[in-house]
Amino acid sequence: MDLARLYGAAEIVAPLLVFVGMVLHRWQTGMRQAWREEAEAWARKAERQAEELVELREEVRELRRENAELRAQVAQLLARP
Repeated sequence: MDLARLYGAAEIVAPLLVFVGMVLHRWQTGMRQAWREEAEAWARKAERQAEELVELREEVRELRRENAELRAQVAQLLARP
């Protein structure tokens, strides 16, 4: 292969390699950003669920307190002659 043909092939291949490299870099950066956004969304969801869990635990405590009071009242009513 002579030098002119090699130079001609390099003129075609080099820009293509640069283009492919740029496309891959943009794709990788986009994927990284997408994964970051997804991770942040999962973190926000986990925080909301933790807050809901705290609220639900407090509600269960209140319901148990109320249940104990109602059981005591029922026991008093049943114990009356």
